[in-house]
Amino acid sequence: MHVEASVVPTSASAVEELAGLPLRADNPYINAWKDNGGKVFGYVCSYVPEELLYAQPVGLLPIRMGAVGCETTEDADVCLHKSICSFTRCLLQLGLSGDYGFLDGFVMTDACDQMRRTYEYWRDEVGLDFLTMVTIPHSVEGEQRFAWYLEEIRRLAEAVAERYGSSASDRELADAIVTYNRYRRLMLELYALRTAAAPKLSGAEAMRITRAGFNMPKHAFNERLHEAIGELAARPGIDDYRARIMIGGSYLDDTFLIDIIESTGAVVVTDTLCSGRKYIESMVAEDGDPTEAIARRYFEHTSCPRMIGGFEQRLDFTKRIAAEARVDGIIFHRLPFCDNHSVENTMESRELNKLGIPTLNLESEYLATDEGRIKTRVQAFLEKLGK
Repeated sequence: MHVEASVVPTSASAVEELAGLPLRADNPYINAWKDNGGKVFGYVCSYVPEELLYAQPVGLLPIRMGAVGCETTEDADVCLHKSICSFTRCLLQLGLSGDYGFLDGFVMTDACDQMRRTYEYWRDEVGLDFLTMVTIPHSVEGEQRFAWYLEEIRRLAEAVAERYGSSASDRELADAIVTYNRYRRLMLELYALRTAAAPKLSGAEAMRITRAGFNMPKHAFNERLHEAIGELAARPGIDDYRARIMIGGSYLDDTFLIDIIESTGAVVVTDTLCSGRKYIESMVAEDGDPTEAIARRYFEHTSCPRMIGGFEQRLDFTKRIAAEARVDGIIFHRLPFCDNHSVENTMESRELNKLGIPTLNLESEYLATDEGRIKTRVQAFLEKLGK
């Protein structure tokens, strides 16, 4: 079911609307969806099959949850130790403070052990109409592991159907697949505008547009993004930058780091983030069994560093994206206590340096307050690049 009232008329240009879309309870698309009887489900991991939720006839809007704007974790710190990553604590803080009070459900995964530890607090302290955990294999190799993941997402669909009394038909699933594949193709067009010789938009602007796509019905976002791409293509482009930078590493949806990088005169032209370029990689097959096709795409897309094996595939992905964007250097960021990216960033840096691709490894909290330190390191990196 599409909730048509979720398409909110606006006089702003498409770029202005998407880049400035309010978050959470201030988001007009979310409010219109709820007002028209729809349900809103949050998720935090790229292994949650959005199409499966979006297709449900009850009218589910899946949104990728972030914590931009969180200013303190004082309540979450009572529940979680300081050695738990700050993104996880910020997200729980917003749950405890009521900022996510509009959510009807939350689909979690065990892909991140830090996030998995918050399950009981979201269940007992926040309280939601629907909360479930999708378990993910620790390897994406082999049909037995795919069968495990397929069973998990079928279990998710059954749980939604049991709670709300109806389940998506193959036709509804197929329609959702088409909508999400169009979304991915449009996002790839947006990335192409970023990687032009004279990029048509900054990295910060691109992240804000991407974030809007996490917080709007995909059919509405697709239409506005199509318009935005036309507006951006007509721009003269940025041609006075010092260096072309790619970013990668831990989950990132706040422009804090990109703002610092671009304040030095560099431009962030691409990324390998699970909330960015990696998130839109590969399509869902539009023939055959739709549930299996959805599962296959999510299971086989460029894997997360938490997976055993797959490093060469991820490294090849980084090299390919870096070459396509003609980057001068790569900045890897990680959140403290994010062991997966602590190891992955180091391994990728070592291999990329052997190929003559300069890298910089940074660490900062999600609630970043160390702008001066980060800016100094970025400036030193640009000087090392000769820029």
